[in-house]
Amino acid sequence: MRNASDIHFEPHEKEVDVRYRINGGLILVNKMLLSEYITLASKIKLQANMDISEKRKPQDGKILINYDNNNYDLRVSSIPVVYGEKIVIRILYSNNFNYRLEDLYFSKEKLELVRKIMSLKKGLVLVNGPTGSGKSTTLYTILKEINKEDINITTLEDPVEAIIPNINQMSLNKKLDINFSNGLKNILRQDPDVIMVGEVRDEETAKISVRASITGHKVYTTIHTSTPREVFFRLEDMGVKQYLLRDSIVGIISQRLIKTLCKNCKKEDTKNSYKGIKLYKKIGCSYCNYSGYESRKLISAIYFLDEKYDELNIYKDKSCLSNLGMKEDLESLLKIGEISFEDYISFMKGEGLDEYL
Repeated sequence: MRNASDIHFEPHEKEVDVRYRINGGLILVNKMLLSEYITLASKIKLQANMDISEKRKPQDGKILINYDNNNYDLRVSSIPVVYGEKIVIRILYSNNFNYRLEDLYFSKEKLELVRKIMSLKKGLVLVNGPTGSGKSTTLYTILKEINKEDINITTLEDPVEAIIPNINQMSLNKKLDINFSNGLKNILRQDPDVIMVGEVRDEETAKISVRASITGHKVYTTIHTSTPREVFFRLEDMGVKQYLLRDSIVGIISQRLIKTLCKNCKKEDTKNSYKGIKLYKKIGCSYCNYSGYESRKLISAIYFLDEKYDELNIYKDKSCLSNLGMKEDLESLLKIGEISFEDYISFMKGEGLDEYL
């Protein structure tokens, strides 16, 4: 199945659904008997070094496989449900990372802003967005681009999703008490030039990341907020002082992924009209698993925080550091027929940008 990110095994009363997550949505690809699944589940758990006799509590495991000359890192999770154990396998395409910034669908202007942010030798860069919005891919691509012989790049991740040559990558480990805050403290003793922290989740990680960026390090990380402006408030809630935030944050990349229409089956949408653009709608065919979608593309709002973003703007102007920059990406995709008008409207409403429709 094409570029699935997760495989779900969901037991019901008489059978088990097997669903793949493709382009952000789950697609049913198979059904199997419960008796067959019990055997399969034991084999999966055995390979993942999980306890096959324990079916009453959640477990996690890991499988490394090589298939067709490609390495795959499989993260296995099981939980007890009404009719047995539900197993989800997250597929990390560990050795297959070959993106460039130009491949991420940034517009020319946004690409210039990203490179401006990357050119700074110190400061805090945050990528914000919901789970599954491509934040890790953006950070990996940036690290791959700045990866030079004369700098030390060290990452702290949960888990390491892609292996990049000549970068020091470290995974969290609950059993060994390696978390973001104490892992980051140890990395700072390793003379790093650039640090990538998988996510700012707690007060201590936030404070150490800000302190590191002010004292001469370049720090890249992710945070779960809806808009770039909310990044400031979230970090303040974590105990970071306003004046430190303004001194440390040099760039914010707010991003989402939107599904693009299947080129094989999309049809002209004659019911809707918008700015004289020729609109298309989804249909569904065997090529796209009858979903109507082919892949996903990046939608972003990017801010290079220079002196014009003073405290007055950020804290008092609600329109400052908004996601409005995403509108131009959406309209570009609409013009070339890659997204439907329905998805355009749905995205704008979902991001609270209704007033700009």
